[in-house]
Amino acid sequence: MKEPLSYTTTVMSWNFLLSSFKRAEAAASANGKIDLNLEAPSSIVLCCISIEAFCNEISSLSRAFLFDHEKEMIPSWTDFAGISYENLNTLSAISEDSSGSFYDRYKRTNRLIVEKSPGFMADLVHLRDLRDSLVHFRFCDVPIKQEEDGVIRSAQESPAVLHALKNRRISGKPVISAGKGEEWTLRISTSAMANWALDLTCQAILYLLDSLPDGCFQKFVLERYRPRDRGYRDLYSKAKYDVGAWGREVLG
Repeated sequence: MKEPLSYTTTVMSWNFLLSSFKRAEAAASANGKIDLNLEAPSSIVLCCISIEAFCNEISSLSRAFLFDHEKEMIPSWTDFAGISYENLNTLSAISEDSSGSFYDRYKRTNRLIVEKSPGFMADLVHLRDLRDSLVHFRFCDVPIKQEEDGVIRSAQESPAVLHALKNRRISGKPVISAGKGEEWTLRISTSAMANWALDLTCQAILYLLDSLPDGCFQKFVLERYRPRDRGYRDLYSKAKYDVGAWGREVLG
C-alpha cells in the first residue's frame, strides 16, 4: 500500500459563504419600504455550514502541517509553529469527530487557538437556534385550530430565539419583521437577517484567523485563504467588506 506524500484540504467554507451571500443579494427586495428576502432562511443554514466547514478545514490543515513537519528536528516546536504541539494535535482530530453542532465545533476550535471566548458567542447561539428551528421542523408546523368563538385560525408556535432577536437591527432595520399573524419563517425573511447572519459568520471566521499566533502554522493556514484581490489578507476580510457594503446599499 502506497503511503501519502503529503496532505491538504479542499476549501469549502468559502463556497458555502459565497453561495449564501449571492442568494441573499439576488433576492433582496427592490422596494425600499419593504424588507423582504425569501433567501434569508437559506442564508442562515448556509452560514452555519460555512462555520462548521471552516473549523473542519483548520483541523485538516493542522493534520497536513503536522505531517509535513513532525519528522523534522525542530528545537522548539512552539517557537517554530506558533502553537503547541499538543493543541495542534488535538485540533487535527476535530474533523474526525462527527458529534456536536457547528457551535460546539467552533468552541472547541477556538479554545485550542485562543483560549478565551469572543463577545459574539451569544449571537452564534442565536444563529444555531435559528438553524435548528428551520431544519428540525417542529417549529415549522402550523396547526389549524378552532377557537371558542368558532373561528378557525392558524396557531404556529414561534421559537424562543425570535424573542432574543426581536430588538436587533441592522442599519436601522429590524432583523425580524413585526408582522402579526404571519408565520415566523416569513418574519425572519429579511435582508437585515441575511446580512446579520453573513456578517456574524465573517466575524467568527476572522476571529480565528486573526488569533492564530505568529509562526509557520499561521502562514500555512493563511496561504490557503489568499484571495485573488491582493488588497485583502484573506477571503473572509474581503467578504466582510462586501457584506457590509451590501447591507448599507439595501438597508441604509
